[in-house]
Amino acid sequence: MALTPVRNLQLHNQIERVLHVQGNYRGGILEMAIVVDREFDRENVRELCADIIISCKKQSEVFRNVRLNMVLWGANEIRTETVASAYVQMGTFFESYEREIADGYEKEQAGEEHGDGESVIRIMEYLKKFHARSKLILLLTPDRAKMYQVSDTDRLRRALSPFLKQKLILLYPEEMEPGTRLFMQ
Repeated sequence: MALTPVRNLQLHNQIERVLHVQGNYRGGILEMAIVVDREFDRENVRELCADIIISCKKQSEVFRNVRLNMVLWGANEIRTETVASAYVQMGTFFESYEREIADGYEKEQAGEEHGDGESVIRIMEYLKKFHARSKLILLLTPDRAKMYQVSDTDRLRRALSPFLKQKLILLYPEEMEPGTRLFMQ
């Protein structure tokens, strides 16, 4: 699931939009986060993250010395590791990565309700609490519908406000969108 030239250009445009939001990044060392939904299989996420890092480094000198936080988002756990971008680019970060598949029965056993979007709200609240200083947040998920199955939209909007919605870029297998679109749902 590599980035095509068209998607690469779209990603460049989205990143430029985020970096030029008033009050956001203006120079110096950039801190960014890549959030990986653990529903991705290892090879696809490895390839996609490597392409994202390569694309970012080609885009600007700013990304050559970036503090990268990799956030692994699963149904039961959210874990963050600060890593060198080269480690992700080479794919060695994902050697211990395990895909997490949770069907309806497993979600019920884990205490999640079907389709209420609780895990989406949890990741947004987590990002607001622990990654507020990141200037750019890329969220990779294979399921676009998952992002829009949130029943408590007020709670989601609170998590995305005041700044997260402007720093967030959502990447799906066939498209990408800014976090403001999720906020406006």
